[in-house]
Amino acid sequence: MITKISRGGAAVSSGPIDDMFAALSRRPDVISFAVGAPDPALLPGELVASLTADAFAEYGNSMLQYGSTRGFPPLLDKAQTLLAGRGVTCSPDQLHIATGGSGALHNVCMALLDPGAVVLVETPTYGPAMKVFRSHGAIVVGVESDAYGIRPEALDAALAQHNTAFVYLLPTFQNPTGRTMPTERRRQVSEVIIRHGVMVVEDDVYVELRYRGEPVPAFWASAPHNTVYITSLSKTLAPALRIGIAAMPLDLLDHVLALKQGIDMQTSTFNQAIAATFLGSATGAAHVTRTVESYALKLATLTTALGKYLPPGFSWSEPEGGMFVWIEGPGDFDADALIVPALDAGVAFLPGATFYADADAPRNGIRLSFANVPNSEIDSGIELLAALCKAS
Repeated sequence: MITKISRGGAAVSSGPIDDMFAALSRRPDVISFAVGAPDPALLPGELVASLTADAFAEYGNSMLQYGSTRGFPPLLDKAQTLLAGRGVTCSPDQLHIATGGSGALHNVCMALLDPGAVVLVETPTYGPAMKVFRSHGAIVVGVESDAYGIRPEALDAALAQHNTAFVYLLPTFQNPTGRTMPTERRRQVSEVIIRHGVMVVEDDVYVELRYRGEPVPAFWASAPHNTVYITSLSKTLAPALRIGIAAMPLDLLDHVLALKQGIDMQTSTFNQAIAATFLGSATGAAHVTRTVESYALKLATLTTALGKYLPPGFSWSEPEGGMFVWIEGPGDFDADALIVPALDAGVAFLPGATFYADADAPRNGIRLSFANVPNSEIDSGIELLAALCKAS
């Protein structure tokens, strides 16, 4: 019997959203816009099998052995090239391979967070990240944001008020809103960050899923000495491989690697070898192109359905990429109250309140994740959801 749970363990717990996901596992008939995961039909089984054979031909049994905590050298080389194309110019010594993007975030939190530390986040922001911060005893504080991301003047005021461990941002195709911070806003925010001498953790796991518009350089490009950059291959290759890539200042990375040794010693060499082969292959690039084309079609289907079915008073984001669309209803609309009726009707979503740091979060938001939904079911799913919104 467990007699005492740690403060970190007690700071996070299951709730209505976890109950909903448990219900979804028993209801395969439900059209679910709740799960932020890749389309199962696009998971490249044959490609991974081929990449595995190619990796064995290239690396032999060394891919079955223990390896460096920093990462598999061929993958580190490929990762440096990948990140340079996003404006993340760094030396190989600043990189490491983590066990997924979430593993990279956890490793950084171990190095930077003490109980009572403050983490500043956008409003709204990625809910599971807030759980990670709180599990380390941190206090999560939301900072006013708009359609372009965190507001520089609000961030400046928050940094002046709080002794901040770091600022957590998802500047490209944000989860949950889908918004992207434009270049000028990134420059303004970076000036605030540099002036206060604080770190930014840039979560950039959706960046490859761009459907329109021009790429925006990573936040790192504006503040390389103040940024931890995290990305992964979960959205473009396979989540189960758990390949995260992180770049950060050398003095921080030394601590992160020492802590990672005590967590998992290293990310799977086997999986890293497959990832290295993927990043160097024409078939891998072709798979990413197919994935982007498929998700772009789904997003178009979704936004068309929203325009057709949602009642007056509701608005939605028009993201340039990623996996999410954000809906806002009238001020008196309560998305939380629709969770159970929606499941009963055969459709699922995530209420927006779960993505806010504050307990008194607005309840009129809905996050829709479209990547995991078959394109043929999107229109009917939105019709069901819109009918519930209209009746609420």
